[in-house]
Amino acid sequence: MIGATIVDIDSRQATYRGLRDEKGDRFLGIAYAEPPLGQRRFKPPVPRDNAGLVDATRYRPAPPQNLRRAPDWAPKGDGFETGEDCLNLNLYTPAADDARRPVIVHAFGGGFQGGAAHGGYLDEAAFALQGDVVLVRPNMRVGALGFLSLGAAFGPEYAAANRGMLDFIAALRWVHDNIAAFGGDPDNVTLVGMSSGAFTIAALFGVDGLAHLYRRVWLMSGPASRIIAPETATALAGDFLDRTGVAQGDENALRTLPVETILSVQEQVLATHLGERNAPGGRTFGIVLDGTSLQRHPLDGLATGGFRHHQVVTGWARDEARMWYAFGMMPPVETRAALLASIARFDAAAAETRLTALEAEQPGLSFTQYEEIFLSRAIYRDPALRTLEAHAAAGGAGFAYEFAWVPGFEGGRLGAAHGFDEPFVFGDLARIPLAEGDRTATDLATLMSQSLLTYIRSSNPGWPGFASSRTIRSFGGNADIRLT
Repeated sequence: MIGATIVDIDSRQATYRGLRDEKGDRFLGIAYAEPPLGQRRFKPPVPRDNAGLVDATRYRPAPPQNLRRAPDWAPKGDGFETGEDCLNLNLYTPAADDARRPVIVHAFGGGFQGGAAHGGYLDEAAFALQGDVVLVRPNMRVGALGFLSLGAAFGPEYAAANRGMLDFIAALRWVHDNIAAFGGDPDNVTLVGMSSGAFTIAALFGVDGLAHLYRRVWLMSGPASRIIAPETATALAGDFLDRTGVAQGDENALRTLPVETILSVQEQVLATHLGERNAPGGRTFGIVLDGTSLQRHPLDGLATGGFRHHQVVTGWARDEARMWYAFGMMPPVETRAALLASIARFDAAAAETRLTALEAEQPGLSFTQYEEIFLSRAIYRDPALRTLEAHAAAGGAGFAYEFAWVPGFEGGRLGAAHGFDEPFVFGDLARIPLAEGDRTATDLATLMSQSLLTYIRSSNPGWPGFASSRTIRSFGGNADIRLT
């Protein structure tokens, strides 16, 4: 940020010191909750009442996670530091004035095990300036620190399994209370999330008392689904504790467990197969129906009608699961019986019927290809449609899209895969090697980002609502999809 100057903004009892340059004002690393350390470890966030001068001129840590080297074709970023004192947010605004701009709060993806609110492909300040919006990106706990279900082993103080989700809610409350001082409108907040970030946002439909904090959502590959049963989450936690040697009720051992051990053991207890991980009963981290932090299934929350005045955009990539197969992260399916067993994880009663329908729709594919198509739909597309149908039944407006752009890399073998749509939605392909030199991709990114910016101002992204038209907007495909 060469050439940036200091800017001070007063909000409530605090003065936030940020940076100003030609792209606007940015306020980095603002703590929205107390550090989740010591006695606060594995517990819900404690809101922080900032007072006095708050240094918001540098990024603070992202949550602890296992970092892996990305392939050369992956989006490029500057990286980030990690640490348990991670409950902070970054805020980008064209100007910290009284303009009351639309606000976007973004939840990062990362499979509930990773991710960060900075250091990725996105030029946040440029997006905020070009869209004349305020963009807020919170960090929140992930992995065992954020989602290990410990209530059964440690009692009521640990009953909230979804601490990472509660972190996001705490950040939303900070936004509601403070964003007007930074040029944002607290009554016009849109939540945007990718993958686990979108699952987290969708889960808020099952939490009481939040409807006033936002008006609409844009969910990328993360509908109101993959809700983990409490008994499944408790069993996973028991395995985790056994492997770490932490006895039930030994709070001191839990508080002092090295973070390196936590990260190592959480890898050991999770399923690696994409289908097993996402099917009911799968061994994974995610949103738990614990009855404490999540009062009801999000679809049941939508059915109450309490969100009928909120708008929902939910989308998926056409070939969500393709990447896992293209790079050997999923084993090949050798027999039809094995394929049926994979489908049965999701729908045992109708596995044969569903496979027969797939074979009729796209004859002549391999067993592995059929599994890839099935998982893409069962994990992402089908739950997205159920989300829209539940919302529509309660009187709410919703919109569906399918992302179909395929990069030319290695003959297109990645397909339109998981996560590819997020840079397009933000209109920023500068650090996306797969889109380099592709004019079609550039034009599509302009179209999709304009859809987002239209949506946050008008509550309509620019295509027909799903309930009345049964239409799915195809971004990058030949034509929109009409369901019968």
